[in-house]
Amino acid sequence: MDILKLLSSDWIEAHRQNWSKKSGLRYYYHNQIFDRIISNIKPGPTLQLGAGPGFFSQYYDGMLNSDFGNRFNVDVELDAHAIPLANGSFDNVVGVDILHHFARPGLALSECARILKPGGMLLLVEPWAGFVGNIFYKFMHHEECNDIEDIWNFAFDPETKLPMEGNSKIPKIIFSEQKKYLSSHLPSLQLEKLEYFGVLSYLLTGGFGKYGLPEKIINLLIKSEVYLSQAIMREVALRVFIILQKK
Repeated sequence: MDILKLLSSDWIEAHRQNWSKKSGLRYYYHNQIFDRIISNIKPGPTLQLGAGPGFFSQYYDGMLNSDFGNRFNVDVELDAHAIPLANGSFDNVVGVDILHHFARPGLALSECARILKPGGMLLLVEPWAGFVGNIFYKFMHHEECNDIEDIWNFAFDPETKLPMEGNSKIPKIIFSEQKKYLSSHLPSLQLEKLEYFGVLSYLLTGGFGKYGLPEKIINLLIKSEVYLSQAIMREVALRVFIILQKK
């Protein structure tokens, strides 16, 4: 069976089953992803885009949880390219692994900016295709990791794109390779932080596959990676935490 078709139809149940079995994976997401987002959330209404299996929704109460379909723990169904919510409705918009799935990244980011209040935060955790990440995502991951000619408009064909089809290079293209165009495409958003993290600690969780190391070993790996500078992590990290603020 084509891997993308499998992920599109059954991925939530498969993710939930593997999540329940893998202490290292749960620890990694709680410690390195969810807590990183929570420590930067402002008080006030918060929208989560792409709630998916509901892991972050269960860990952090008080968000309006959204996704494109009627899924576990979803409060509202919506398309991130045309969010049916009022201007300036939220102090925070958060998302874990959503940007690199958007068919039209520029439009989706503009919609996020529109619904944020002035001073509001857009908080994203995404793949990072630095030197090591580019090799990993291109050759050892099911998603694409390719250059895109018109990243701000069409990363994928909206008519044919499958829900879980992604391109892991999208965050690097937007926030590094084409960073100089941010102000023209997203004039109301200011990039505040790119924080690179997750090398072996992330890789050896095994992701949402069947195998991975337990919590104690993942914890030791996380502690060892703290000593790597951000300049080094920019090349070797597999994950990035992105903060943008509404002007």
